[in-house]
Formats: sequence, structure tokens, C-alpha cells
Amino acid sequence: MSQVDLVWVLICTALVFMMQAGFMCVEAGITRAKNNISVAIKNISDFALSVMLFWLLGYGLMYGQSYGGVIGTSGFAFDGLGDASAYAFFLFQLVFCGTAATILSGAVAERCAFHAYLVITALTVALIYPIFGHWAWADAPDGGAAGWLGRLGYHDFAGSGVVHAVGGGIALAAIIVIGPREGRFLDSGQARRFNGSNLPLTMLGVLLIWFGWFGFNGGSAFGLTDAVPRLLLNTIASGASGVLTGLCVTWILEKKASVFYAMNGGLAGLVSITASCDVVSVREAVMIGGVGALIAIFGDRLLERFRIDDVVGAVPVHFMAGLWGVLAVAFFGGDVLAASFLSQLTAQLLGVAVLILFAFALPLGILFAIDRVMPLRVTQHVESIGLNVGEHGANTDLNELFEVMQRQARDRDLSTRAPQSPFTEVGQIGLFYNSVLFELERSFELIQSQKNDLSEAVEQKSALLENILPKRIAARMNGGADQIVDQVTDATVVFVDIVDFTEYTASVPPEESLGLLRDLFRRFDAVIQKYDLEKIKTVGDSYMYVSGVTSDMADHCAVAVDAAVEVLFETRQIGQRIGRPLQVRIGIHSGPLVAGVVGDLRFVYDLWGMTVNMASRIEEAGKPGKISVSQGVIDRIGSEFVYERQGRARLKGIGPTVLYSVEGRRAGPARKLRRKPETGTAG
Repeated sequence: MSQVDLVWVLICTALVFMMQAGFMCVEAGITRAKNNISVAIKNISDFALSVMLFWLLGYGLMYGQSYGGVIGTSGFAFDGLGDASAYAFFLFQLVFCGTAATILSGAVAERCAFHAYLVITALTVALIYPIFGHWAWADAPDGGAAGWLGRLGYHDFAGSGVVHAVGGGIALAAIIVIGPREGRFLDSGQARRFNGSNLPLTMLGVLLIWFGWFGFNGGSAFGLTDAVPRLLLNTIASGASGVLTGLCVTWILEKKASVFYAMNGGLAGLVSITASCDVVSVREAVMIGGVGALIAIFGDRLLERFRIDDVVGAVPVHFMAGLWGVLAVAFFGGDVLAASFLSQLTAQLLGVAVLILFAFALPLGILFAIDRVMPLRVTQHVESIGLNVGEHGANTDLNELFEVMQRQARDRDLSTRAPQSPFTEVGQIGLFYNSVLFELERSFELIQSQKNDLSEAVEQKSALLENILPKRIAARMNGGADQIVDQVTDATVVFVDIVDFTEYTASVPPEESLGLLRDLFRRFDAVIQKYDLEKIKTVGDSYMYVSGVTSDMADHCAVAVDAAVEVLFETRQIGQRIGRPLQVRIGIHSGPLVAGVVGDLRFVYDLWGMTVNMASRIEEAGKPGKISVSQGVIDRIGSEFVYERQGRARLKGIGPTVLYSVEGRRAGPARKLRRKPETGTAG
């Protein structure tokens, strides 16, 4: 290797290393803020691990003296012994290995445990990548192909298959084993996309990767030859074709230019041309890049259909488009390779089949086995709070602000202050937030003082009744009514039941189970007070409240469901705090009922009628962690809330009934409580 060629290979090595920074930017920008530090440290760590394992083991397996065209047997713990060309070749192959390893990071982001990620990286670098690389790229002493696949005519100039399809296939196996992120797919099968923390950073990452690809394809000539300008032009043309294809297709399908598919279309175009950039014309490169982008777009939708969660689209871009790049060699480059179309296509198809088996099926089996011994996924609690804090203790100003707000909502203590600084955006938000808190505290103190003075005499008179009855009912009794019973034409009844609470009480001391119950019901009380609803009673681990009886609200049904959504949230928060998967079942029904005060010695305010019975039975037939409602509820709130059909259930004493699950409110303007005019009720 001449000095000029040596310099060119080293420059290209640096360019390929720059792709590592590009991958980090892409992944950090497209993941949520609570996980972006996690993907950044994964990108640094996987490269460091790749360096050590490829030097120690991978390079020898890939380029050592071939044993039957299957595996290398020399060159372990590489030392070029002063040969500059050998060192340059090793460095170039080393950064290629790092690229194959880092493809995994974006696919498994936001739920893969750090230790598990390092294990999968080690599997990639020490086994899958170098062995397949030996089959495709290893050279014999006479300059011919040494690997069995290369000897059969398989051509993959810079690694559409060896690097990208290998990395993408292992990524597909990993995300199947690990599973989708929590909340990514609804029970109805509908896919939900999460907003990235910084899309401009992701686009910068795409440009850095594109820039590094000049070294990827140009350096694979292993010298500054006359072919290099054509390699670079084919590379940039295929990438540009992929970007424009992504924009045009999404304009047609979605009536808007998709940022995600434009970026991934460009990357898919670069992946697709990598195998054949030395044997095709620029026009053919444009076609190859466009087809690669189409494969990436529709491949991403195919993964969603099968509920496979790929955060950055690594599998469609690297695995699917990489396989297409391997096949494109036969379709467009057979003449240059001096092989018949059929023989070249056979060699390339064989390469595709081997890639699917060796880079996807084999890792899938290995990872399933590892997951049984050492779970690859983080716990639900860590996934909820984010891997930045949960796995690395890497907090941010924004996360600290959220923690303060969450603590204030939980403890109702406005004396806690948010982190503040005049030099950062979040710090400035904290500064103004603290100013608002200070004024709120002063206002609350003044209001509380006035309220205490005003209500002291009234509370002494009516404390007993108001402690056991709704205030409006107590006022009627104080007014002299000796029998209170109301026929309500339309109200909403809600039953809440703690799932598996009996089993929980059997496993902990009585004081602990009672404390949990008190904490839960205290939270529930706060929620229904917030919405001006009425708690009817608690029986064991069951809680019941009603909307539209003691206060006349035209939207009583929507208000009751809003409160139920918050009850689910509060239950989950307590479950995360105690480290248990705490869940409730909620049943809701609307309709006419009778309400009244029963008893003389001890007053009880109660409800009865078919509406109450129906809500109770819906709760019994409902699903844990779900808000189960009747058709009557859907008829009242269907336009305001997201819901899905649970199916037909046989309710005890009622018969077959269609039930629905309510997810939450649809996006739109904030709700305002609408009250009916005070018209009284019929006794």
C-alpha cells in the first residue's frame, strides 16, 4: 500500500468513526428526554467493547488463516508488527465492526437493560459479525476469496449485508425478545408513536452518518484509485434518492412530508447502495436508493402491524434495505462482475438466506435462552422513570423539576422549591415557578385564615351531620326535613375495586395492608373532592362514588370518567412507590336511581336501583387496570374520550352486555364543568 493509499484509508477510517457520533445523535434525538443519556452511553460503550473484542478475537475469526472457508484461525490479539498497511487495514475493519454493533442501540432503546445491551454487543462482535464477514470477505494468500460464500461468487463491496443486514438482523431478534415499550401499542392494536426529545439533533445525526459514508464506501477501495470518485457519487446519489422518495411517498400517503421517513429513506438509500456502489452507474444508484427507501417505509409499517417496536427504524433501514442491497448486485451489477445474471442472483440469494438464518434466527434463539436466565429488559419502574435516572443516575434539570412537581402533587406541600437558575431555560422556568408558588402560599394562608374565622360558628352547629352526610343533604336535615329521599332521573355511579388485595393482606402485617388501604382511599377522596363528586361508601377494598346527585352537573358522566382516570393514575403511583404492580378494576354506568338517608341512630346516605346494580356488575366483569363502562356511558361521552370495545360479557343477574374500555380524553380544549340550573329534585 503506497503512502497516498495509506493516508486515504486512514482518512476514511476517521470518517467511518464519525458515523458513531451520527448514530448517537440520531438515537438521542428520536428517543424521549428521560432516555437520551442512556442511548448516548450505549453508543460509547458498544464502541469501546467492540474495539477490545475485535482486537482480541473478532479480527482473527474474520481475517485469520481460513479453516475450510468457515472461520479464521490466526491473528488473534492483533499486532501488525510495524507493518503500516496491516495496521491501517485493521483500523478500517475495526470501525466497520463498531458500526455493525451500534445499529442495535436505537432499535432496543428505552427498555433494554445496560448489562443486557453489552451482552448482545459482545455476541455481535465476537461471533455473528466476524464469522459471516469471514464467509463473505476473507481473502486467500493468492488474492482470491477464502470464505465459502465469497468463493461461490457472493459480492458485497462495502457491507450492505456483512455490516448492515447483520446488525439489523440482530436488532430484530433483540426487539422481538425484549418486546415493545410500555404504551407503544394499545390493546386494540393501534400503534402510538412517542415524540422524540430533539428532532433537529436527529437530522444532524443523519448528516453526520451520510458524511461518514464517504469513508465507508470510498475507503473500501483500499486506496485512492480511479474508482473512488464513482464510489462517492453513487453513494451521495443513492442517499439523495432515498430522502426524496421518503418525502414523496409520505406526501402521497399522509398528505404531509414526514421527517421520520425522509431521514430513514436517506439512510436506507445509503445502506442499499453499499453492496454495489463499485459495479453500478449513477442512474442505477438512484434507482437502488429509491427502492431501498420504499422498503424502509413499508417495512416500518409492517413491524407496527406485528406489534414489533423499533424506536429508530433500524430494522427496516439496515436489515431489510441491506438485504435489498445484496440482491441489487445481481439486478444491476452482473455485467461488471462478468457473471451471468442467474449465477450472480443465485449467489446473492444464497447470501440473503444465510443472513436471515445466521444474523436473525440464530441470535433469536440465543437471546431467548439468555433472557430466561438474565432478563434483557429493565423493570417497569425503571422504564417508567426513564433509563437515564433508573440505570445511570444521570438526572437533568428538567427531570428534577418534574420530581418537585410530582412531590408537591403527592404531598400537597407548596413549600418545596424547584431548581432555579438564570442561565438555563429550565432554570428560568423554575425561577418563575417558585415565584408563583410563593404568591400561592401567601394567598392560601390568607384564604385559610378568613375561612377559619367565617366557618367556626357554623362548623360547631353542623359538624356531626356534615361529617357523615353530603353537605346539601345535611343542610336539608338542619332545615327540619325528617325524611330525605330523591328520585334522580340521570346520574353516574362508579365502583372501584382493588385487584388481589386479599392476597396482599395475607402476605404482609395487618398494619401495612391497612396503611395501604388508607393511603389509597385518601388519594381517591382527594380526586372526587377535586371534581365535586360524592363518596358513597367503602366496603373492604371497594370504593364507590356518584356524580350528578348531590351537585347538578350537566356533564356528570364525563366528570365521573375524568375522576376515574385520575384514580387509575393515583393507584399506579402508589404501586410504583411500594414496588408492587398495584391495580384496580373500575365499573361505570349511568341512568336513573334513588338516593336517600337511612336510619335514625346512625345516618347512612345510600343509593339503590338498577343503575347501582349495573355499575357493580360491570366492575366485577371488568379487566384489571381498565375503566369498564356500559353502552349508556359511551352514548354520553363517546365524542370526548378515547375508548375501545371490550366485548360481550355476561353480567350476574343481568345477562349478556357489551362493555367498553375508556383510555382517556381525546386531544382538544380543556373541559369546563357545566352545571344545570338549581331546579330541586322530586321527593
